[in-house]
Amino acid sequence: MGTDIAHPEITELATSGNPRGTVVLIHGSMDRSDSFRRVARHLSEWKLVSYDRRGWGKSRPLGGPRTTLSDHVADAITILSKLDRSIVVGHSYGGLIALCAVGRRPDLIRAVVAFEPPVRWLPWWPLEAPWERLIRESAADGPEAAADALYRAVVGHPRIPHRDGQAELAADGTALLTEMTDATLDEPSFDPFTLGLPVVLAAGTDSLPHHRESSRRLAELVPSGRFIEIRDAGHTAHVTHPNKFAELAEYAATLAEEQ
Repeated sequence: MGTDIAHPEITELATSGNPRGTVVLIHGSMDRSDSFRRVARHLSEWKLVSYDRRGWGKSRPLGGPRTTLSDHVADAITILSKLDRSIVVGHSYGGLIALCAVGRRPDLIRAVVAFEPPVRWLPWWPLEAPWERLIRESAADGPEAAADALYRAVVGHPRIPHRDGQAELAADGTALLTEMTDATLDEPSFDPFTLGLPVVLAAGTDSLPHHRESSRRLAELVPSGRFIEIRDAGHTAHVTHPNKFAELAEYAATLAEEQ
């Protein structure tokens, strides 16, 4: 388990003068809370908060080689407990955290959006997905090589050099390998049949087939599940299509109001 002494700090991305409620945004691997700032511009009626997950960004010191999915879920629940009952939107690994959080503490959540969550224990997930194989093969050259390989595969070009250069890339690679090699990700972490709140599963039409298929099938298992595709978007839809990504949160809020 990771450290239980401290938890990531909330970052307020935007606050409306009279907000409709709170939206909590949870980022994925190789990412930061700042990547949601484009999305925030399209959710002007909401109080928007996010945080750097342990091992990433400002929460780098909170991570470690023994950090597991359970630690990330505990962090999310701690943060949600400090806020009004929220709409929780998670991208990639953040989507998995959101689904686990609603499974454990539905009283803290109004609805969930999970964009292409890596639910590896579902039967529609490959035994070794393409990006998982890429990381395993590149990790032999060090954590920075793994981070660089995944970034190129997801974004399509090399990452702009950070001021800390290879040290920052290596730190990202270390956090990435900790998450991707976490054996608990291969075990069921929530029961989709018991999720009683609205859950929006989403994917990009240009994303990898197993991301789309797993999201669609998972939506069919959740009693109040919905599947939405963002046209012409890939895995980084929150960056490339922030307006459409924001609409997922609005749609989840509508479902929550109708329930």
